[in-house]
Amino acid sequence: FERVELIDRRGQFAVRGGIVDVFVPTDEHPVRVEFWGDIVEDVRAFSVADQRSLGQGSLILRASMCREIVLTDDVRQRASKLVEQYPELSDLLSKVAEGIAVDGLESFIPLLAQNLEPVTNFLRGDWIAVEVQPERIVARVDEVITTSAEFLAASWSNAAFGNNAPLPIVNTGFLDYAVVRNSTSNIVWCSLSTLRSPSDAELGFAAPAEYRGKVNEFIRDVQHLMESGNQVILAMNGHGSAARMASTLSEWNIPSKVSDEVTLQDRTIQIVTAHQLHGVIALDAKLVVISEFDLFRTRESSSKPRSLPSRRRSTVEALALEVGDFVVHDLHGVGRYQGMIARNVQGVSREYLIIEFAPSKRGQRGDRLYVPTDQLDHVTKYIGGEAPTLNKLGGGDWAATKSRARKAVRQIADELIRLYAARMSSKGYAFSPDTPWQRELEDAFDFVETPDQLSTINEVKVDMESTVPMDRLVCGDVGYGKTEIAVRAAFKAVQDGKQVAIVVPTTLLVQQHFETFSRRYAQFPVKLAPLSRFQSEREVKKTLEGINDGSIDIVIGTHRLFSADVRFKDLGLVIVDEEQRFGVEHKEHLKALRANVDMLTMSATPIPRTLEMAITGIRQMSTIQTPPEERLPVLTSVGPYDEKYIAAAIHRELLRDGQVYFVHNRVQS
Repeated sequence: FERVELIDRRGQFAVRGGIVDVFVPTDEHPVRVEFWGDIVEDVRAFSVADQRSLGQGSLILRASMCREIVLTDDVRQRASKLVEQYPELSDLLSKVAEGIAVDGLESFIPLLAQNLEPVTNFLRGDWIAVEVQPERIVARVDEVITTSAEFLAASWSNAAFGNNAPLPIVNTGFLDYAVVRNSTSNIVWCSLSTLRSPSDAELGFAAPAEYRGKVNEFIRDVQHLMESGNQVILAMNGHGSAARMASTLSEWNIPSKVSDEVTLQDRTIQIVTAHQLHGVIALDAKLVVISEFDLFRTRESSSKPRSLPSRRRSTVEALALEVGDFVVHDLHGVGRYQGMIARNVQGVSREYLIIEFAPSKRGQRGDRLYVPTDQLDHVTKYIGGEAPTLNKLGGGDWAATKSRARKAVRQIADELIRLYAARMSSKGYAFSPDTPWQRELEDAFDFVETPDQLSTINEVKVDMESTVPMDRLVCGDVGYGKTEIAVRAAFKAVQDGKQVAIVVPTTLLVQQHFETFSRRYAQFPVKLAPLSRFQSEREVKKTLEGINDGSIDIVIGTHRLFSADVRFKDLGLVIVDEEQRFGVEHKEHLKALRANVDMLTMSATPIPRTLEMAITGIRQMSTIQTPPEERLPVLTSVGPYDEKYIAAAIHRELLRDGQVYFVHNRVQS
């Protein structure tokens, strides 16, 4: 463990007087141990976000090791002897010899550990091992062994020491799975697989139906199961969902009980709070477990990618340009980059960027401008259309283009001033206080809200309940919980019969937000609809009709929402996600429809105009700076461009069901 002043992640401990805080890697929360002298008075869990106890009562602390290898005296002595044998590892091995645990130490276990034994050698007595999908286990073991061999043979030294020769390590430390399995006589192996042979035993299990919100079918099946003498248990994600399910069953005169622990009771459905992905039917035991996912499909996969906001540079990087790229010179306009050249002028050698513009006369080659590297602030990379028209050096077309742009900016600014003046002087709609359904929705949230998240949610609610139209900017990093704020704000607006428009920059975000909002609203009579190029003309027409007649409560769409044929019956709230990826006209279009509409803008990197308006008080701003407890930083791999290394790294990450973001400056290559 690493000793710190204040725990903020797993694998750390802190000592303050008679209090010892420990965050075991396998636990959900850190544990605080209070001493009175040498006597332990209390052991309880606490939150990393605010360091407050969670009120779970006394616990038992089992502190397992944080690393796969312990730096014992034998390991340190062996590391000291290997320094001369592997000079390329001298820095790492020297630290290990001194007892310092360095990152990546586990990769060298075959070097540092003399005797490696499989875990099955430590199992005494009789055991039962259950293999889930054994064919996949065998395949993944083979892939792990192959990938490790690739790393050790060609890539580990490149990744750690910048293109040095591979380490001469033959033993990867892994054993063949079949050999380990066949060498155990005290373990009975059972396999659970979708594939079966004639000799396999048939267990009395079945999967419950997926109801997808069809309550009538669920009630019919539950009544039939209870009449057949089955014990039915419902696993809901939150207390709000459990209470609402109990209320629904009581309306159908079906006896149910919300409890913390499961006890077998005849003729009574037990509802418990548990994060159960899928239910199961034990036919022989007459036991039926149905999860909230089976009822409403209300569990989101953690493997779905989230698009990250892009950032633009104000100046160009010469090394990032390739010959043929379009660039913009602030004095001469659009040109084409033709490379770099070194020239000696009056005894001084300088490097220049060569930018080619349109020819001044027909039939001649384009005029060229040599820009010194110390004047790169005048050049930016072109980010407009696919094939722009090159400007002429000394011509008036670029000046005319800038003049038209300034005129358009002034016009937009005038419209914005009038719009914001109208919004500040007009009386907006004051939403009602929270309803019982609002509290049920918030109780069903699968995670623990951070302090910043709770504060922002309260600020949004106060703005919505005010008569002044809300115009709030929410700033927070990716994964800090901005979407949940939008979920609760939109639900609050729908409770008063208002429509909500959620604007996102990409079709992928439309699909992701539609799934998230549908999951959160599954138990409530809220109608949602997506609007993007992924929908057919028939679906778009039906959505537009629903927006116009008010039958659709929430619409999630891209720039398609800015079209003239989108007319809301009673728009009450506009939510803009990733606002830095929209233009000024786009973001203000929906607000212009109704001067008294509430506005909620979310961004991880707000543009300067938006940030200035928030700082000067024109718009309200909330910041979310506290990360959720389970959010871990993204590991960025920086290594040599080696195809073997990259392939092995991607392969290894996919084996652990992880995600890979491959960032490259050219899609073609």
